[in-house]
Amino acid sequence: MIESQIKLAGCDCAVVEWNPGGSILVFALHGWLDNLATFECLVGHMPDIRLVAIDFPGHGHSAHIAPGCAYHFLDGLYLIDDLARHYGQESINLLGHSMGGAVSSLYSASQQARVNKLCLIESLGPLTAEPEQATELLKNAVNQRASLANKQKPVYASFNEALAARAIASQIEREPIKPIVERGLEKVEGGYTWRADSRMRTTSPSRLSEIQLTAVLKHIAAPTLLIEGTEGLLKGNDTVQQRKQHFSHLTTRLVSGGHHVHLEQPQSCGEQIAAFFC
Repeated sequence: MIESQIKLAGCDCAVVEWNPGGSILVFALHGWLDNLATFECLVGHMPDIRLVAIDFPGHGHSAHIAPGCAYHFLDGLYLIDDLARHYGQESINLLGHSMGGAVSSLYSASQQARVNKLCLIESLGPLTAEPEQATELLKNAVNQRASLANKQKPVYASFNEALAARAIASQIEREPIKPIVERGLEKVEGGYTWRADSRMRTTSPSRLSEIQLTAVLKHIAAPTLLIEGTEGLLKGNDTVQQRKQHFSHLTTRLVSGGHHVHLEQPQSCGEQIAAFFC
């Protein structure tokens, strides 16, 4: 494992490279409030994949954005573009879980010629909102930003207490999510708290509508693999499930597990991902 810091979308971001001798380079992007350790469990099952994973700004060991600024989901497009240019890649392979998959989908649609293959884990695009919800989103974003001044991050007396809290929140056993928790914590007076920027928890002031999103998804030309958990967040969501028809080259694999199915079934997921990119 090789860890370094590079500037992406104007922010100093932590980057880890596994299997540097691998023949196929894949860029990996994690989910909301996770970090790059989410992909660690897959590495041993993908020996031919040179996996480069990042901590999004405000997550893991990456820097937080400047005070007074806000995190915007669509800035992830610039982050992926800067990552590809940093590694000198004209054509890239993308692997994304949840939020990371959502931004990878939008990048793949907007930069058709630059994306070779796209693998999504529990992701079929970002959250959407209808036009009549716009005012409510704006109000919530402003109010939540203002309320941060009076909020403090939780402090856990021990690592195991933090691990238990995160396992409950993610509806997963403790052991699979342990690497994410280890990378996501920092020591403070009284114990441990989360490294993630609290601003990540505020509502986005704007979202694409479902009509806008489906129009975007139609432009994804790259072969796409979706790994979906049998008990994941996509299950039973008719709106999200309908998005599948807008991908021109989509293959779906259903794997036993929840939203972090790759942590629960690393061998199955890793082997399927490797076979797809190889």
